[in-house]
Amino acid sequence: MLKAVNYIGPMSKGKSRPQLFECDDGKQYVVKFMSNPISPNSNKHIVHEIIANRLAQHLSLPIAKAEVIYFSQEIIENTPQISEFEVKPGPHFGTVYYKNKARPTNKERIKKCSNLQEMAGVMVFDHWVHNRDRANNLWNLIIDEGEYENKLYMIDQAGCFYSSRRNKEKLRDRAHSINMHWGKTYKNFRPFLTHKNSFKHYVEKIELFPDSDIRDIVFSTPGEWEPDHDELEAIYKYLTSRKSLVNEIIDNLLNEEF
Repeated sequence: MLKAVNYIGPMSKGKSRPQLFECDDGKQYVVKFMSNPISPNSNKHIVHEIIANRLAQHLSLPIAKAEVIYFSQEIIENTPQISEFEVKPGPHFGTVYYKNKARPTNKERIKKCSNLQEMAGVMVFDHWVHNRDRANNLWNLIIDEGEYENKLYMIDQAGCFYSSRRNKEKLRDRAHSINMHWGKTYKNFRPFLTHKNSFKHYVEKIELFPDSDIRDIVFSTPGEWEPDHDELEAIYKYLTSRKSLVNEIIDNLLNEEF
């Protein structure tokens, strides 16, 4: 677990008003706090963030790496700028900060991404975890701009698993729902995703994702964020149940939009 050591400043975007900190590995992280009166559902959101992030890493998807970041009483007391968040000592959520980040709104910027075909995997993943937010939200993807090439990264997974409306009953009742997400973010990438096999590759990776590994990821969530094991069990069952649906969902998506 990393430790927050230095406050950098507020981020300009985000409903939970994330804050930028330097950690003891020398890197800067965009931090969301586990208890946040400004965003009452922050604990649910960061549960979704860490689970989705680790699932995506397992699948080799282009995701901004997340870390659990420990905040000591000392760093909290020495950072009056965050007093309104009523931050408590313990584990909080952070993702690596990219200084040269830009939004995927420009075709030349998108075309320059060296990992452009991985966007097919992002779309497949979003349908597996029911993240309908990214399809129509240009703030949930970033492009790290370089001199010769760009890199695409997923950020903000809070909307997974029905976002703040998530509970074990909803996850149980809707595990087999087939919903397709399509919107302006996906449309920006449509001209560059011409090979259906790119989608099928990630469908197969999800189908072959061992249930035991999914369970380990879900239950690695800090207990301070989700003390109810039944809720985590429901997320695990939701994910394993939907593995067999992803192929049908993506077939429907490709038939309608591609």
